[in-house]
Amino acid sequence: MKAVTTIRVRQAAAAAAMGMLLTLTACSQSDVEGDAPAATGTEDVQEESPAAEEVAEPAEEETTEEEAPEEEPAAAGDVVVPAEDFDPCGAVTAEQVGEAAGFAVGEGSAEELMGSQTCTFASSEGLAASVLLQWIPVEGDLDATVESATSAYENVSEPEDVTVPGTARSVAVTGETMSMPAAVVISQVEGGFFQVMVIGEDGDVAQAAALTEVTIASLRTA
Repeated sequence: MKAVTTIRVRQAAAAAAMGMLLTLTACSQSDVEGDAPAATGTEDVQEESPAAEEVAEPAEEETTEEEAPEEEPAAAGDVVVPAEDFDPCGAVTAEQVGEAAGFAVGEGSAEELMGSQTCTFASSEGLAASVLLQWIPVEGDLDATVESATSAYENVSEPEDVTVPGTARSVAVTGETMSMPAAVVISQVEGGFFQVMVIGEDGDVAQAAALTEVTIASLRTA
């Protein structure tokens, strides 16, 4: 039974990683294609009579109301830039992952998926739980990415912004992937996205956010 549970957890993590990757790949391909320029029709230009020009009065200056200042995104210098050979398994230790996730894990298992780098940490205590770290070097829109990446999940919560130093923006959601509860934090940095997922009955977004922060901090000190 333990072996079956472990396989199920790993399958859920792999499915989530692949779903995120396919979403970003599709988005990046559509961006490359671009939109065709809109055709402009020829409009008839009517000459104004001299009389009309004489009576025309200068337009009054429009008054504009002061708008509330928008929230400024993180400054470019504050956002981390992962190296081309970034390896999630080399960024954090099993001890750091276990401390953030709330359960002990074994050494990370690295895998490359279509250019993305993933690292899966399975519970070493026999729990039906695991942690997934994924780095995807593909640019995109964070909100669209979160919506698409979680579209196959069940019982998905409303996306909630969370603060993770070193990221341009981070969003947390909860849901179920392959019938396994999951807490996910997706973060945008220079050059792509991080996905951190805690899979298991006791997983929550605070754990995923803490692990994201540990991962990003490793890049700041690299």
